[in-house]
Amino acid sequence: MLSLLCMMMLVAACSSGDAGTRDKATPAASGEQVEATETPAGDQEPATRMLETVKGNIEVPTNPQRVVVLYMLGDVLAFDVTPAGVSGVYQGAAFEQDLADVPKLGEWFEPNREVILELNPDLIIVPSEETYQILKDIAPTVLLNYFDAPLEERIRQVGEALGKESQVSALLEAFYLKVEDGKQRLAEAGLLDKTVTIVEGGKGSMGVVASKDYGRGSQIIYEYLGMKAPDILQQEIDAATGANGLDISFETLESYIGDIVFRSSYEGMFDLSDHAIWNNIPAVKEGRLIEISFGLSYYNDIFSLDKQLDFIVDSLLSLKE
Repeated sequence: MLSLLCMMMLVAACSSGDAGTRDKATPAASGEQVEATETPAGDQEPATRMLETVKGNIEVPTNPQRVVVLYMLGDVLAFDVTPAGVSGVYQGAAFEQDLADVPKLGEWFEPNREVILELNPDLIIVPSEETYQILKDIAPTVLLNYFDAPLEERIRQVGEALGKESQVSALLEAFYLKVEDGKQRLAEAGLLDKTVTIVEGGKGSMGVVASKDYGRGSQIIYEYLGMKAPDILQQEIDAATGANGLDISFETLESYIGDIVFRSSYEGMFDLSDHAIWNNIPAVKEGRLIEISFGLSYYNDIFSLDKQLDFIVDSLLSLKE
């Protein structure tokens, strides 16, 4: 199970953005520009517009109504757009209830083409070349550089595709203001300088998150909130150039565990309630263990990051109660 989860996380983690680059991203940097088609008589809004993408100029609806989206579900929802169809949603995801009645199209990397055809979309948004090739003949299909683009660039790309460019700045500003508020609350509670470790698994050994963009809340904890891990682990995080995780034996695990530990939780996770070594680690023994849902922390779109921020800050503050 640990190996499977790590593989899924490596996919998810690739989409993480760098908070330090937020002031550098511009619409031009996203590789997308919007050009409206000629406006008909009477100044009526044109039905379509030209969108410059990595695949060239694509004619897309000015106000798409039936959007099919793969993987970037929360980024689309953040613009108050309910998709016509979406790739599969993990249990516990931040948007699970919001998308409960929306048709599911299978895994994001293997969408059901027949179901998508039946939905008659007017816009399709995909995160990979492979999915672009599968769906590009169905409707205008926008390929976004999801897995390499920082958060700011990705949100601008999504906003441009949806015709909602005017909402991008406010959306990002609201998120960063919320981050700063969370940092202030944690600092006032004397928690912001506590060391934090994120783990998952536990059958025979423990997986330890060792980068800021691995997932499981790492982007919120290590990147946006700026919290640190124990020195031995922080060195790994600082040196990481991509998603990175460590497989640590229980015999040496304690040196990697900080003042507070988050553990990824999911159905069928290994039960450590009777594990002597685990239960004698100070953070666990003294009640500073927080379980974070696999589904909630799998995605790193802005909608999910916002909900992860709520959960992480509230969970940390609850330790002081």
